[in-house]
Amino acid sequence: MTNKPTSPPEKISAHGIRQVFIHLWRMLRYQWGLKLISLLIAMVLWAGIISQDSALMREKTFEDVEINVTNADVLQRSGLVVVGGLDTLPHLRMRADVPQRIYNSVSASNYNVRIDLSRITGKGEQKVPIIYTSSTTYGTVTWLSGSEVTLQVDEYVTRRRIPVQLNTVGSVPAGFYGQTPTVDPTRVNISGPRSLLEKVVRCVVTYDQSHAPAQAGVQYSALPYTLVDADNKAIGSQLISVTSESVLLDTLLVEQTLHPMKTVDINLSGITSGVPAPGYHVVSVTADPTYVSVAGPQEFLRSLDFIDVDTVISVAGVTEPLIRAVRVVKPTDAQYVSGEVIYVTVQVAKDADTP
Repeated sequence: MTNKPTSPPEKISAHGIRQVFIHLWRMLRYQWGLKLISLLIAMVLWAGIISQDSALMREKTFEDVEINVTNADVLQRSGLVVVGGLDTLPHLRMRADVPQRIYNSVSASNYNVRIDLSRITGKGEQKVPIIYTSSTTYGTVTWLSGSEVTLQVDEYVTRRRIPVQLNTVGSVPAGFYGQTPTVDPTRVNISGPRSLLEKVVRCVVTYDQSHAPAQAGVQYSALPYTLVDADNKAIGSQLISVTSESVLLDTLLVEQTLHPMKTVDINLSGITSGVPAPGYHVVSVTADPTYVSVAGPQEFLRSLDFIDVDTVISVAGVTEPLIRAVRVVKPTDAQYVSGEVIYVTVQVAKDADTP
């Protein structure tokens, strides 16, 4: 038995490898469709790999970043309040290293750029640092165009039992009488910066009666108020809160009752007593005004035809005209009578046969 040595595996010659590359080159050179497909596949694979790589970061710049304000209530509970600077907070520029996979969807709000008012411990001018939140999800903030803001701070106090003043203007609708309007509450509590509250002396509500609906009954109106100083100048500020019994108020309630009115003649029957001097007689008895306006319930007005006076005028022995002021009797159910006193004139003349 003869043992033959094992033949070594055939080696690919350099010429063979060269032929393979030449073949591939010819395919890519002349088959453009295959080229494009290959390029597209490569790009998709590259994008997929990049988008899923959480370690790959890209720098992103954000413009007009707003500064949020937090913990104003905490500052207020500590007896302080910001009175200046919050309405002029700047818009910032910001740069952050953002994960590639969320580059297009991330926004400045994901980093919560803010100032924390609970860090303020005193009144006057205070510099508050601008802070932000970095995370593994949205990346790290690397630069902000500002580092702090300057605020004006005052003491937060409460003053109690500020009087409410009701100013009434205009006239009630024609044909109605309006009782004196009232406001509720009549006193309020105010809270806010000490520098502003020290100037407030009263709370003013203006009620225009002409805006009341033309109907009988109780009318309610919720009206805005104005805080004023001793010179009656308005003190307007969103930093001042007005409360009553721990309820925050943005309006006050004005109540007014309207009654229908009717014009009624004066009852002059039986207003005189006695007889003039011999040879004279009463020519006429007239009233000025001849009627008054009476307001009250509709049922009462329907039954009211005349209104009486409380005085009887004696003409006994008179030879000249008399003018007397007499008081009108207000009916029990009447809410209003336009005149309490009228003038009655008694004209007296000689008899025709008196020399």
